[in-house]
Amino acid sequence: MKEISIYNDYSPSFTFNQEQIQKLVLNILSKKDFINIKLSIIFTNRKFLSEMKKKYFNVNQYTDVIAFNLEDSSDSLDGEIYISIADVKENAKLFSESFSQEFKRVIIHGSLHLIGYNDSTKEEITLMRSLEDEYLLESKSITVV
Repeated sequence: MKEISIYNDYSPSFTFNQEQIQKLVLNILSKKDFINIKLSIIFTNRKFLSEMKKKYFNVNQYTDVIAFNLEDSSDSLDGEIYISIADVKENAKLFSESFSQEFKRVIIHGSLHLIGYNDSTKEEITLMRSLEDEYLLESKSITVV
């Protein structure tokens, strides 16, 4: 079973391509041998994500993505990815990137966290960026917004 649900808690005017987002995420998750995948992706606002970061990670800062793997099994994934659309928009401007490209990068970043990658050290950050770039290249034909 592979179930990816997407929820828009950000704004009714925010539109996205659900099938393409699912395709992008499944491409990453397919690198692991998950028998079952149950994933929720939630688009939300900066304040909500900041409160979650404080509550679950004891860090008081804004962030563009938080991911939770709720499953202990190595062959199943039950997870949640929360994305702050406002922060994705801000980062796109900051890095002179299109919103679509930055949005894909954040989706990829959250997916990589779910399958076990971290970004706490310089080495981990370097590996994470490298993997993000690799998946962005693979996903050129995917249009998420």
